[in-house]
Amino acid sequence: MFLFSVVVASFLSLGAGFPHGAPSIACKGMVPGHLPTVTSGENPFRFNLSSKAYKPEGTIQGTLYAPGQMFKGFLIEVGAQNDVSSEETAVGEFINLDSSIEKHVCGTAAVTHVKNNEKSSVSFTWKAPADAKGTLYVRATVVQQFFPSRYWLGAFSVPLNPSK
Repeated sequence: MFLFSVVVASFLSLGAGFPHGAPSIACKGMVPGHLPTVTSGENPFRFNLSSKAYKPEGTIQGTLYAPGQMFKGFLIEVGAQNDVSSEETAVGEFINLDSSIEKHVCGTAAVTHVKNNEKSSVSFTWKAPADAKGTLYVRATVVQQFFPSRYWLGAFSVPLNPSK
């Protein structure tokens, strides 16, 4: 009976996902820690950014969205890779958080959801590091539903180049 209870509890926790945001363990690979999913086709999630260039310690406003799509969870970072198979440490920091939607994870280098209610978009402000890091990309993992799990890896922005 004990073993049965442990198995049931394990499945329930997997199905619940991370209703209060991604854990720090997800920072480098940006892969959700709940049941895998089968997604197909082009990732529908996009970024709308206030600039395609960044200055040291400058800010960029952004919005993550997908036309006609709702989502429940997200993890947004900025880094040099635009490939989901590459793990890396995020750069810069997210500032001026909307505490009803997002919270810091990975120090201040990423933002994730506070609640897993449905959203049509999420807006953010990213502050560039003090020294230029070359071409960067805003990237996100987006969770549409937790059980059965449906998530998208690798929503990437246009390249952000250091301004001269």
